[in-house]
Amino acid sequence: MQKLSIRFDVLLASLIAGLFFIMTLCLTFLISDRATDRLQNEVGTTLSATAFQLSDKLDHYMWSRKAEVNVLRTLPTIQSRTDRTATRNTLEELQRQIPDFSWIGVMDKDGRVFASTGKILEGKSIKERPVFQEAQEKPFIGDVHDAVLLAKLLPNPSGEPLQFVDISTPLSPNKGKTEVLATHLSFTWAKEIEQSFQSSTAQIKDVEFFIVSKQNRTVLLGPKQWRGKQLPADWSPGHSTGYRISDWENGQEYLTGIAQSKGYKNYDGLGWTILVRQPTQIAFSDASTLRSYILIAGLLASLLTAVIGCFMARLLTRPLQKITDAAEVMQQDPSKTLPSHTGIREVEVLSIALQKLTTQLKDSEQERTTYESLALHDALTGLPNRNGLAEYLESIHASRQIYLYLDLDGFKAINDQYGHAMGDLLLIEVADRLQKSLRYKGIVARLGGDEFLIVLNVELSIAEVDRYGKDIIHTLSYPYILNQQFLQIGASIGISVRSPEESIEQVLHRADIALYDSKKRGKGRLTFHG
Repeated sequence: MQKLSIRFDVLLASLIAGLFFIMTLCLTFLISDRATDRLQNEVGTTLSATAFQLSDKLDHYMWSRKAEVNVLRTLPTIQSRTDRTATRNTLEELQRQIPDFSWIGVMDKDGRVFASTGKILEGKSIKERPVFQEAQEKPFIGDVHDAVLLAKLLPNPSGEPLQFVDISTPLSPNKGKTEVLATHLSFTWAKEIEQSFQSSTAQIKDVEFFIVSKQNRTVLLGPKQWRGKQLPADWSPGHSTGYRISDWENGQEYLTGIAQSKGYKNYDGLGWTILVRQPTQIAFSDASTLRSYILIAGLLASLLTAVIGCFMARLLTRPLQKITDAAEVMQQDPSKTLPSHTGIREVEVLSIALQKLTTQLKDSEQERTTYESLALHDALTGLPNRNGLAEYLESIHASRQIYLYLDLDGFKAINDQYGHAMGDLLLIEVADRLQKSLRYKGIVARLGGDEFLIVLNVELSIAEVDRYGKDIIHTLSYPYILNQQFLQIGASIGISVRSPEESIEQVLHRADIALYDSKKRGKGRLTFHG
């Protein structure tokens, strides 16, 4: 099977374009990887900083509410607790100033509510609630919890479950059982903080916030499908900060910034974890876009390089193409020669070497042809010799062959009288007359000396052969004028017809016998050997 071949200029252009494209791919992935790493660090740091700011704002807010409760406990109307109405008015004024306090109340040592905003729970005991028990010795801040006693007593336009953060403080610390100032801080303020952060980060696409409690990793605030649920086990609030990449519940990968609640000043904080997450495909979209741009630019550059490479390759290979075209022409016309080329040293050396090689090949071919001709032809007359006759007879497949064996009469006398040079001229003239007399398909050969052979490859009758033989004798007997000398010779012929089972040697032997008979009978005649 013939192997596939390709033009050199196309191959060179393809290799250049391929190498350029491979380099582009390598650079694309290298640059995109570095860009992704840098984006991961930048976006992760931004998300982590956003989570920290939200955590700091939450802690600062809680510290402010705690400080306000501590200030409230020092007011005379709260400390004296002699006038229920005055005490209630003070509490309601604070609630008007800070609406985030859903309920504020003062309890006696037994946990019974002395005065409260809106008179809610006044006269009722809440001594079993942590907001009272935990504030007997020091200020208490409880984590987010659902409303129990106040669920049906407080207004709830949204219909969502009410959640509070408890802030309470003892009114007479270090005196055993003491009165307590207790507040229920509505958790809606955290939503407002979250909304403000969402507004400030609106330019960051698909960002979501999580506020997670320390206990049981419960989501206090975040996407609706997550609120009140626990984070996966691999998220452990309090043990990681900064940012990380991980798969979430929907199988999507997120880049998540993490911050821990550290408290503010004398407020120790509730250990909340703040998460700010963004899908990695969004976070790293700039790197993906950059990768696409580089890849497209690389493809276009590769195509442009291929075109330029093809043009340059054709320019460089034009001399080789000329040599190739000349070589193809020389196959049809050996007389043509290869062109010379200057300018590119390698091509110049190649063209010179090929010119010398073709010249040598032509000389060798001419010598081979000459030697073959000398081997198959008589050097004097140019007629086929015995070798040429044998090659000819092997190449034909005629059903009938007629052999006419000739010998010149009187040639020896002329050769003796005028010399061998004159004899050679006479033999040349005889060969020319025999060639011109060959009116049938066949061959004229010189067997040596003055002996010639005519082989006819045709179907002729005996009469036609006789007539042709006599014409040959008449033609050769016609006078010759050579070097101003008038010369006269004759010819005798022996004829035999080759049968299919007969060899060449056998038919030649019979023709030779017939020639001997012609000579014996007086020369100048022809004889058939039956």
